[in-house]
Amino acid sequence: MKRQRGQSAVEFALMAPIVFGIIFAMIYGGIMFMDYLNYNNYARTIAREVSLASADKRGEIIQKYNGWSNKDYSKSDVYEIKINVDIESLDKNKENEDVVVTIEFRRKDSFLVLPSEFDITYRMRLEDTSTEET
Repeated sequence: MKRQRGQSAVEFALMAPIVFGIIFAMIYGGIMFMDYLNYNNYARTIAREVSLASADKRGEIIQKYNGWSNKDYSKSDVYEIKINVDIESLDKNKENEDVVVTIEFRRKDSFLVLPSEFDITYRMRLEDTSTEET
């Protein structure tokens, strides 16, 4: 019976790193998914703001967000964010123009093989904000 008492300690020592690794991987994955959802929502908000703005205000809004980086505002070395806002046309005649918002997210503290970076590209059609009365 005395020989079996050490068996549970050895089993715990063998299994604990695996169990704790899985727990930390789930926490890290949850944090990355939360970041992805937050920045996806932010890209949609920027695209909507540019899309609904009048033609003379679009340039100001694009200039406000374009090239934004957290390095200008944050001392954090854990992650890096870059935002790019552009207006692109899928047609050659430029009738259907879209707002394209690209957010690059890089996290420097990766956990084993889990992803530590993602790029979000959000495309939204420009709205006709002219107020024509019929």
